[in-house]
Parts: sequence; structure tokens; C-alpha cells
Amino acid sequence: MFYKKYLAAFCFVAVCFSACSKSQVADNNKSDNSENEIEEIEEIPEMLVTVESSSSTLDSVMLGGSLWTLNKDGYMDWLRDMPAGTRVGAYKNTDANESYPAEIRRDALRTSDWSRRNFVHIVYDSNEYWVQEIFIAVDAKPAIVIESGTPLFSEPSTESKAERWLGQGTLIAVSKKRPENHSFLQASAYVSDYGLVPNRFIESSKVSTNADDITAMQLYAKLHQVNGEGFWVIQDMAVRGELEDIINRLSTSAKIKEKVSKK
Repeated sequence: MFYKKYLAAFCFVAVCFSACSKSQVADNNKSDNSENEIEEIEEIPEMLVTVESSSSTLDSVMLGGSLWTLNKDGYMDWLRDMPAGTRVGAYKNTDANESYPAEIRRDALRTSDWSRRNFVHIVYDSNEYWVQEIFIAVDAKPAIVIESGTPLFSEPSTESKAERWLGQGTLIAVSKKRPENHSFLQASAYVSDYGLVPNRFIESSKVSTNADDITAMQLYAKLHQVNGEGFWVIQDMAVRGELEDIINRLSTSAKIKEKVSKK
């Protein structure tokens, strides 16, 4: 009964913020080739979506981007945008001469603007698609940043160079392979004003890979999102109460419970 209630509320929030999500995705797409440096990113992520992988695929995470289909002429047709944090299965690469772990089609033309991109073959919701290489982390799982100003390091050490700073609530992908220094995770993030930041290192204490923690932080961000005039975007108190109830029912970690309990 709880899950039906959760799903209904989740869908309601998704509808309420579809316009905001489309605007955010549009900003991501426009910055596909941007090389501008930034210092800190504060983001409110899209809601997490999951899909099961099989033995012929690698668990992978989309960091935004879109689904594409391969047409009969060998070109890529745009299908629809996808939220950051979406879990997909990337087909394993069977080409012995190709070092990339997943099946990849290089320099494929996309019909949206006839530019060339590398595309990775995936399965999502039991259907086959292609996604641009810069928007997917292969053999990884989703995670969420739980502290503002969290740095991404070039090496698994706080003494190494901090290359980017991520905001609380940013969805990232962390590799299933742990570095020798277990206080760190290998992470990839997509920064809207820069692009893909792959294979950097983040302190494990600054992120959570727990599914309920991710959901709680996302709902918490929605509850506290304000418009340009400083007013809550969600002003319906009944809806706010429902979302707070969902957050309280989730099996979150102690650190997340403390964060989401703050008004």
C-alpha cells in the first residue's frame, strides 16, 4: 500500500516539475561542446530511474543525455531526453581490438545536426537504444552528493589537485572498482557548463549509493526548491506533508536522516 502511495506522489511531483526538467535538460544539451571552467556546481537532480541489467550487459549509469535509435541508413535519430542517474545495461564489447568495455559505434552521424559522436549500445526498459559516450558511465552505479562544495580529486588523496566542486544533491556515477585507498570512490559527473568529468576521485563520506538515501535527498531538494522570488515551488501544504511523510518512511542512513530532518 505504501509503495502505491509513494508512486502516486512521485508521479505527481514529476508532472509538477516537467517544465523545469525540460529547461534543465535543454541547458545540458546546449553545453555539449563547452570547455568553460567552473568552480562549484549546485544542482537539483532529476528523479532516479532504474532498469535491470543482464549477464550480457554491464550495469551502467546515464549522466543525462538522450536515447537514440539507429536508422536503416546507419544514422542516429534522437528519441527522448533522459534524467541523470538513470540505470541502464550497456552491452559488453565483444571486439577484441576495442579497449572500451561496452559495445561502441564511433563517429556515428546524428540526424539532429549531422555532427559525429561516439555512441554506446544499451538496453533500457527491455528495449535497445544508443546513448552518447559522454553521457554514460559504464560498469558503475548511481550515487548522490550529500554535502555542498564536495571536491573531485585527480587522485584518491586530499593532497591531490581538486578539479571540480559539486553541490549537494548532484547525481553522479561511481565505479564498481574501488581504489586502494578505500576512503575514496572513483566517480564520473556531468557538469552542465563543462561536460563530462570522468574517472576522478571523491571522498566516500561525501556521497551515498543507498537507493533510499538518493530518493530522500531528491525529494528534500524538491521540497526546498524556490523560484526567483524566493517562494517555495511546492506551496500546497498537503503535497508537502505527503512528501515529508514519504521521506520519513524511507530506510535512510543516519547522516541523511539528520539532513532531511532540518527545516
